[in-house]
Amino acid sequence: MMVNKEIIKQILDGKDYLKDKLFNRGFVYSSKPFDSDAYPFYGMWQKEEISIDEKVAGVLYVSPNQNYYVKKCRNYTLALIGHAYNPFSGEYLESEILNNLEVNSKDDFLKVFNELTGVFSLLVITSDRVFVFGDAAGMQTTYYGVIGDVKIVTSHVNLASDLLGLTVSDYVKELSSYKFFKLLGNSLPGDLSPYDGLKRLIPNHCVEITENESSVHRYYTPCKKNLTTDEIVDGVSEILSANLSLIAKKWKTPAISMTGGCDSKTTLSCANEVYDKFNYFSYVSSDEEGVDARAAKKIIESLGLNHKTYEIPKNSDELSDFDDVAKILFWNTGALRKNNENDIRKRIYFSNVNDFDVEVKSWVSEVGRAYYTKRFNGRKKFGKITPRKLTTLYKFFFHNRKLVKKTDKVFEDYIKAYLCDLPSTAIDWQELFFWEFRMSSWNGNMITGEHRYSFDITIPYNNKHLLELLLNASLEERENDLIYKKIRNKMDKTIDENGISITNVKHTKNRALLEDIYYVLHSKFPF
Repeated sequence: MMVNKEIIKQILDGKDYLKDKLFNRGFVYSSKPFDSDAYPFYGMWQKEEISIDEKVAGVLYVSPNQNYYVKKCRNYTLALIGHAYNPFSGEYLESEILNNLEVNSKDDFLKVFNELTGVFSLLVITSDRVFVFGDAAGMQTTYYGVIGDVKIVTSHVNLASDLLGLTVSDYVKELSSYKFFKLLGNSLPGDLSPYDGLKRLIPNHCVEITENESSVHRYYTPCKKNLTTDEIVDGVSEILSANLSLIAKKWKTPAISMTGGCDSKTTLSCANEVYDKFNYFSYVSSDEEGVDARAAKKIIESLGLNHKTYEIPKNSDELSDFDDVAKILFWNTGALRKNNENDIRKRIYFSNVNDFDVEVKSWVSEVGRAYYTKRFNGRKKFGKITPRKLTTLYKFFFHNRKLVKKTDKVFEDYIKAYLCDLPSTAIDWQELFFWEFRMSSWNGNMITGEHRYSFDITIPYNNKHLLELLLNASLEERENDLIYKKIRNKMDKTIDENGISITNVKHTKNRALLEDIYYVLHSKFPF
């Protein structure tokens, strides 16, 4: 798909009603001001100067459809873009959360910060530097860098590109044009962005940006703990239940998107104290989704609740502006791989649905479900971490060995920056890699650049302590989803008593066997 800044401008110059969809629910913070009346802001974005000691440190621009909160402290300013809530303290207003983040020590700050659930970026701005934090699994993608004399932080990489006139790096051009790049998502390896000088924030890490450079610091290491199954089940249930109760308070008309699968059924069970506060829905844009929707409807109605199924037109010609929206979504998600047509249809369709003000998704739950063990035919051990293993987990490379070696180098740098010097108690490296790399680089990009085109999204699983609890279950419990079954049995056993369950048919036994063979062979190739 041929898309660039000029094509996007041409689309929007002719269709004012699409202007707020470009980088929807996004933000950019810059040490340099931009023309807020020109592209891509069009005079619609919220603008706030951030001053420290009566001097302007930078300017924050926020999409008209996004919330943001600023608190001026004694010698620094806190800026939270997105939404957050705290299942441990019960706070669901960002103003209260920011008040509690204004503390006298780093340890006190991190204690409060690490308790948060939500989809957000947090900036701590001082007179000469910016500290950048993100949500637990990077569901609001955040890019950062120093370009020339400009410090910049943004949710959408092409927003920075459009403002600063950046060009795609030669390596990314080669990688994104590779025949098999479209498989396993549109993410880039390591912490790369399409542009030299801009990197992606990795979960559990803070970035410190000074006048001339940026540096990365790990502040949270998920560790193995001596916990019983009951302790894990009780802990996860408590956090999920608290999060869903807070969501019911925070939004007027929240809705839980449902399938008959493990994740959404577990989410549903933990809403048992506030069932009446939610809408429940599914959508159908393909035959496979029809199976999910019918299962979800039976589950919801078995609880005496109402369920709605949205039928997405299967013909793109039935939806207005399809080609233009496809280009906007392509640009919003980084312009690396075309968005699926049925996903584009969903985004257009739901842009005209006003039945709820936030979708409750069960994403991020997959962190605790032994993804790589399932994907690679029940593999229990992954051995010592190497750049080639990360390259193998990242993409399928069947030829172009020069490109493989270049990708190995990217992951060599990634290991040095993010996976070195971990304590012996840290969770296994492949689980950490899935949490910190795959979730944020793929799923986070889709949430930020595509899914929030239509409406806001919150994810009750997106909490550090919850994910760490899930990863403390045994491999067998995670591989067989036993923790989730026990949570449902504890919170509302009737959900499983009806016997309705949907399995992901994409992950077949034969595919898992072939992928494991690929993993073994490709990890050991000397070239």
